[in-house]
Parts: sequence; structure tokens; C-alpha cells
Amino acid sequence: MRRIMGLCKKTALGIASAAISFSMMAGMGVSAYAHEGNLLGQSEVTTIGQAEVTPVEHAEQIEETEAEENAEAVTKKAVKNNKIDFGTWKQTSTMDGYYYAEGVPGIAMTDPEFRLRAEANMSYIEYFFVTTWDITQDTAPLAVNTFRIVAASENALLGPVVQININKVVNRHHYSLEGNPVQVTTMIGIPEDFRMSGAKFGVVCVKSGGVYEILPDLDTYDSTVTFKAKAGDAAYALIRY
Repeated sequence: MRRIMGLCKKTALGIASAAISFSMMAGMGVSAYAHEGNLLGQSEVTTIGQAEVTPVEHAEQIEETEAEENAEAVTKKAVKNNKIDFGTWKQTSTMDGYYYAEGVPGIAMTDPEFRLRAEANMSYIEYFFVTTWDITQDTAPLAVNTFRIVAASENALLGPVVQININKVVNRHHYSLEGNPVQVTTMIGIPEDFRMSGAKFGVVCVKSGGVYEILPDLDTYDSTVTFKAKAGDAAYALIRY
């Protein structure tokens, strides 16, 4: 494992973490906070059925209703990119989650979840939950530039960058798995415009603090990269040598 030094160290996840957080808010904030704009312009007392409610109570009711609608919309979107299509068969992720990342043709965790739950010392009511989203030049330029520096140091070309958070959920409450040693076999589809027959691929993993690691490609497919993802939150970039 290495740490980005000098100027790169500052841009790694001192500055880049802020950029990645911004990317998260840009990608997820609409669902989380879209209801706020609908709370303006309400009358002082609103009648619902036979009961009168205060503006605060009415706002809470709106918030609860729209939160449920947002959750449903997110869930529908979440399952869209959690599988990789090989033509004759599909690899679907073994873990539930919000698979927002669309810059790659699929992200799938391939280990049986029950085995990883045992490795992670999770109880029978705890389950893995994965959240992914794209990190792009438009939404997080400092983060992408950091990955570009790392790729150049490896004499490699930078490909798509994604955030992959592997944490746990207990009774609908989410908890961090940061620091848990469990590793999750993860497969990412390589975009067609980044594929090259016979090329060697790898993955750059950047954790909080700017520490990064080059992970080898564990599969032999030309259309995917497979690697061991870390529990907790991390950003990953595909590189081509």
C-alpha cells in the first residue's frame, strides 16, 4: 500500500475526499433532499380529512410520503446496474444495495454472501449493503486527477472511476464496516471503448487518507476486471497497461 506524496498527497483524499463527497451529493442528494422545495408556500393550517394540522405536521406528512416515494424510486434504480451481461449468461451481484454507477457496464459482488458474513463476524440479522456511484471529471475533477497521477506512475491509462461502499444494514439502519478485514470479490464490466484485446488491466483503490493500492485483475475475461474490494468506503479506478 502506498500514500500519494507531496502535492499528490494533498490532492489525494485530503482534497479529493471532499470532491468525492461532492460527487456523492451530486449523485444522491436529489433523492435525499428533493422534498425540501415542496414545503414552501403552504398555508398556515391545512385540512386533511376531518383533522386540521399545523404547517409543521403537514410538512412532516409530506416529508414521510415523499421519502417513501424517493426510496421506491431509488430501489428501482438500484437494481439497474448490479449485473454483468456476458451474452449467454449474466453475473448478478450477490449483495443488495444501491448500484448507482452507470459509467461501467455493471458491478457485481460474486462471493456467496453467507460465507462473507461469517468472515466479517456478522450476526444473523446483519447483511451487507453496497452503494456505488460514478466519479467523473465533471463532478469530482480533483479526485479524477489524483487517479490520473497514480495511473501515470504505473505507465497505465486511466479508465472509469467509481465509488464502492461496502457496509452493513441491520433492521434498515446502515452501519460502517470500515476497518473490517473482510474482502469482497468484485467484478466490474469494462466499457467497450476502454477494452483492448490482450491488454493487461488493474484497479487502483484509494482509501481515506490518500493511501492507495494497485489491485491485480483476477479474471481472464476481456470484458471485465475482477478484484478484491475492501470493506468500508473506497474509490476504485480501472487502469489499462
